[in-house]
Amino acid sequence: MRDRYLVLSSSSLGYSLLSEDGKDVRLSRKRGKVSYREMAIVTGDVVTLDGQGFIEAVLPRLSFLPRPRLANAEEILVICSLKKPDLSFYLLDKFLALVNHSGIHAGIVVTKADLASETEREACRKALAYYEGLGYPVFLLSALERESLDFPSLIDHLAGKKVAFMGQTGVGKSTLLNTIDPTLKRKVDALYPEVNRGRHTTKETVLIPFGTSLLYDTPGFSDFRLMDMNEVELATFFPGFENLSRDCLFKDCLHLPSSKGCAIVKAVSEGRLPEEGYRDYLKINEEVKEESRWKKKKG
Repeated sequence: MRDRYLVLSSSSLGYSLLSEDGKDVRLSRKRGKVSYREMAIVTGDVVTLDGQGFIEAVLPRLSFLPRPRLANAEEILVICSLKKPDLSFYLLDKFLALVNHSGIHAGIVVTKADLASETEREACRKALAYYEGLGYPVFLLSALERESLDFPSLIDHLAGKKVAFMGQTGVGKSTLLNTIDPTLKRKVDALYPEVNRGRHTTKETVLIPFGTSLLYDTPGFSDFRLMDMNEVELATFFPGFENLSRDCLFKDCLHLPSSKGCAIVKAVSEGRLPEEGYRDYLKINEEVKEESRWKKKKG
């Protein structure tokens, strides 16, 4: 059996690989023939090389996320900021729907808690308790303070896992990684003068070894749309809907106010699902519907 190599990064310039014995390997796409033609190789893939040093095969993936493109993650941590930019549960629900659709377990990290008052932090924890009840691990922290709030719990949570960090531009993913491991020195952009915080400038997905863990740093989203989902998939994978939607009268129920026999609409009316989250769902449903129309016209 040929040795296996983990793809740490994949770009137009080539691949950065990690061998099973911990050695770094650089492989250029321009060396002779294209290294591998059957499928696009993404960060997190496990590959084998032939006798000439070209990629010979990509091993079956355990998981795949199309945006940002990465393979074999065991968990996706959605990174949000409590302040600057302010926490948006609308965006959080969109990110969680995307991760749920991929079949990968999701968690939530809220950064920049140091910029909020104690009252604001407690209000945030109360709101996030809903997501904890759905089974998402939640961490509230300052990306610059490794020993405060939930940072120690986050470090323990990462141990031995392949975890991807994803989220909106500017929430501090690279800053968070630099605090997790100060030797990484992930690049951050010019500081926000009023809060002395950096903007996320990661341009491509990279996989970073950290102790027994492997951490994916991903580019931030400045315009996040659910391009890979249709209305029925959104209705199935929207956070909090997965189990309840099985009780709907129709399998393809879209959980609209006019839907007959809808378990989601009933749960909202009875207070078992939050009205604000349901309003966000209806807004996202319209966006997904419009995206589907646009793709049909383009096709």
